Amino acid sequence: MFGWLTLAVVAATLLLILVRPRGISEAWVAAGGALLMLVVGGVGLRDVRDILAQTGNVLLFLLGMMVLTDLVERAGVFAWLAEAAARLARGSGLLLFCNVFLLGAVVTALLSLDVTIITLTPIVFALTSRRKLDPLPYMFACTFVANTASLILPVSNLTNLLVYSQLHLGFFAFAGRMWLPNLAAVVVNLGVFLLLFRRSLPRRFGGATDVAMPERDWWFRTAALVLGATLLGLLALGLIDRPLAWAAMLGGGGLLAIGLASGRVRARRVVREVSWPLFVFVVGMFLVVRGFEHAWLSRLDLTLPTTPGAALVLSALGNAVGSNVVNNVPMTLLSLAVLNHSGSGPSREALAYGTLLGANIGPTLTTYGSLATMLWLTIVRKRGLAISTGLYLRIAAVTMPLVLAAAMGALWLTLR
Repeated sequence: MFGWLTLAVVAATLLLILVRPRGISEAWVAAGGALLMLVVGGVGLRDVRDILAQTGNVLLFLLGMMVLTDLVERAGVFAWLAEAAARLARGSGLLLFCNVFLLGAVVTALLSLDVTIITLTPIVFALTSRRKLDPLPYMFACTFVANTASLILPVSNLTNLLVYSQLHLGFFAFAGRMWLPNLAAVVVNLGVFLLLFRRSLPRRFGGATDVAMPERDWWFRTAALVLGATLLGLLALGLIDRPLAWAAMLGGGGLLAIGLASGRVRARRVVREVSWPLFVFVVGMFLVVRGFEHAWLSRLDLTLPTTPGAALVLSALGNAVGSNVVNNVPMTLLSLAVLNHSGSGPSREALAYGTLLGANIGPTLTTYGSLATMLWLTIVRKRGLAISTGLYLRIAAVTMPLVLAAAMGALWLTLR
């Protein structure tokens, strides 16, 4: 009976995350599922303490980077980068599209896909609107590159951080495995989009030099300097295998302190801009999955593929499908629970990295596959851009399978 109760809690939680009745946030659904799991005995207070300890570095990293990127964005650094990309295009619509795609890929790789969605999407929309360009191709570039370029570093995606921290993968070992799949995904995605949007991209556009660049005052320079120092700190901590949260908290906290002392920022607004429900969602889903792990996975004798190639295909395709059913974060946590009971060896490594291919690229198939895509759709619709679910699905149905296949092929080469 105990096992079936925990299974019912898991199923109900995933179903409510999928349908979101009356617009209830995924965070509160996850919190409710975690509470029910405690009530039915699927997890205990010890599990809560363990999960808070296990996710502490991930959550602190996210908090530090949220504060840092919000302050950097308000200092005008990202707007300056976008305008620089427009000027470098020298009036070429095709080159502007490529520059936006490249900028999105760099921001995603170094700062995470959420920064690309939240920060770069509105900036690029304003940039194209000022130049009287059709914003549709550029908006699709923002959301797809945010997902497909998020494979290369642990910091590029929450799913990466979860797998990286739970499986204790080395920072540079991670990057060494994923740089080629990331490159393949970005190149194929860009190529497909250039073909799909070839009639929407203008050959020439005007006004590229008529727009003033954002003012580069002392606050701008300080924000850019702290951002650069934080990125170097992340690389250094990865090299010596220390928690990445140290650099994120130091960078975010340091810039916040400077902003508060100088009067450039207000604490209330910074607190308001942090996505607090994300923390509730992560911890809640960890508890729900932990209950499932206790009741079912601990009793099962799992037989997983013995060859890396088969393991890669199984995990990548399985997570791609699952991410479009229950969202990529819950699917990643379920996959982690399976991986924790799969032993060790080359096949387990292929399962781990294949999981990320499916969880990062796979969710682009639907508008609800990842939280980032859902947020992007909200942002563009608020700006009056009519992107129907049907239009999105038509573009995604062509793009996602090709990008995923390219990344799978590249990952298989790095695993050989």
